[in-house]
Amino acid sequence: MVKDTDHKLSEKRYDLTVIVAEEMASANLPDIIIHLQPEKYPCVEFLICSGNDDTLLNDMPDSQNVRIIRAQSDSRIPMLWRDGIRAAQADKVALTTAHCVPSQTWIKQLLAYPLEGDQVAVGGAIENVENDTTIGRVIYLLRYVRYTRSRPGGRADDLAADNALYRKADILAHEDLLEIGFWEPSFHERFLAEGKHMTFDNDLVVVHRNCYSTRQFIHQRFSHGIEFGMARAKVMNAPKRLMMIALSPLIPVVFTRKIMATARRDKQFNLGLNRDMFWLLVFVLAWSIGETVGYAKKQETQS
Repeated sequence: MVKDTDHKLSEKRYDLTVIVAEEMASANLPDIIIHLQPEKYPCVEFLICSGNDDTLLNDMPDSQNVRIIRAQSDSRIPMLWRDGIRAAQADKVALTTAHCVPSQTWIKQLLAYPLEGDQVAVGGAIENVENDTTIGRVIYLLRYVRYTRSRPGGRADDLAADNALYRKADILAHEDLLEIGFWEPSFHERFLAEGKHMTFDNDLVVVHRNCYSTRQFIHQRFSHGIEFGMARAKVMNAPKRLMMIALSPLIPVVFTRKIMATARRDKQFNLGLNRDMFWLLVFVLAWSIGETVGYAKKQETQS
């Protein structure tokens, strides 16, 4: 393992860089490393991007192709991805988080995608761990309901960066977006506007294994919402930002309806009026308040 504290990078070129953003999920890292098998893939660079204390990352393998990218302790996942993308030595970058454990064929599948021509990205499915807790199930429903294996493969306008492969050059071409983190919806919009396309492959699978506590996830949703709102506002003109602020009371309604509509099309979800629905509403509200604050903060900086 090489710690990226002095920015001394090796001369080696890799075919692929895997970027694992670790936020409050260091407990999953040993299993993730077992599934990634870095010792089997010397042509792949593995970057663990984390703001955690060194003692929580002691189990990382001692290998030249595994590096820890240090970040500020309060860095959210999009900022961790950003740091990893900037540090990556390969032309293709595969993104995930430490809340997701990849399948054992994941690296082999990623290496097989050429990403040629106008194809800029491939995203995969995210399944939930069996016998999950209530909070874990709700977090999965909230974040990944659109990316289950039941979703048909093919061209896509929407991918989850938690299980996705990108051409690095296409990301770096949009430094104005990247400077505030890799928020994939903004990048996807740019890619599609440029005439590029993305693909969803439901055979490319990672398994969501939540490590957030209820309090941690409420705080994460709120602060994540602020950063998302500011990132979205960055590409909006002033009238549109004002409109989004005015419409902000509708955000939780629209968000929840989208989640419910998608979940109803997938037979694996049992949507009753139970504790799951209560926590879903709490998490959606935390995000929505944060997103509104993000729009307002951006508006203040423009005033």
